[in-house]
Amino acid sequence: MSNATASKHPEVLFFGMTGNFSALSLLALLEHGIEVSAVVIPALHSGPDQPAIRHLEQKSKARSMLPMLHPSAPASILEIAFERQIPVWEVSGLARPEAVALLKDYQPDAICVACFSQRIPEPILRIPRFGCLNVHPSLLPANRGPEPLFWTFREGNRQTGVTIHLMDRGMDTGPVLAQEVVEVPDGISYAQLEMQCARLGGALLARSSWELYRGTARAVAQDEAKSSYHPYPAASDFIVPVAEWDARHVYNFIRGLEAWGEPITLQIGDRSMQVRTAISYSHDTKQYSLGGEELWVPCRVGSVRIRRS
Repeated sequence: MSNATASKHPEVLFFGMTGNFSALSLLALLEHGIEVSAVVIPALHSGPDQPAIRHLEQKSKARSMLPMLHPSAPASILEIAFERQIPVWEVSGLARPEAVALLKDYQPDAICVACFSQRIPEPILRIPRFGCLNVHPSLLPANRGPEPLFWTFREGNRQTGVTIHLMDRGMDTGPVLAQEVVEVPDGISYAQLEMQCARLGGALLARSSWELYRGTARAVAQDEAKSSYHPYPAASDFIVPVAEWDARHVYNFIRGLEAWGEPITLQIGDRSMQVRTAISYSHDTKQYSLGGEELWVPCRVGSVRIRRS
């Protein structure tokens, strides 16, 4: 890849949402000397009467879109953009000609994507000089799809990772530019694992952006024989077949996803039981009783101590 630009640093468009995952990637780009020409966020509502793209002003209405943040959490991408006077565009129709034309006028070196709810259409993929980069929290080609960290817990994986890949028309199928492993320790929550992946993803995104710009990036095709894809989780994916999973798997699934907002149900033979949290697990098999709020539930191997809903 050669660089024909006369600029001294990469100029990118950033596509993201108001959560921490996007914010940490945006901050990493800015901290590594990459010029973010504009931030693009998905519209809350879309339809034929909605403009394809509109400029978002820093007004009370825009501020109302910001989430309530824990003091240790990063600012949202809206706060970051407004503070640094980066234009913010809200899109409801990325494939519509007016949206494509407006974003094309920026003539970006790259488009950087970190957690964006709309599919990026081909006319947008063709805009940047060096391509579109996506931050994906899995070791691609494993766990393609919209919620890879959920499936990390569902599959009982002890490792996941972060991948930076070039985007193409497929879902998380483009060539890999960077990839690193992230360990999944016992008891970690979804939010904690997501934050670890977000921090690493931001650093890898910044590094890959510079490598693309300097012509030193090495793109490696994904091995389709090792690929897996998962859709957005359904309610049935929160049912735990305890006779098929070992105790560590059950424990980490409950602890990881108990704050997701969907009830977690243990399937125990012909019985089902909703759980509030998992307290511990044991490699020994311990019998459960139906009395009391806390009890041991035997699994395929070992037992997990849970607190019922």
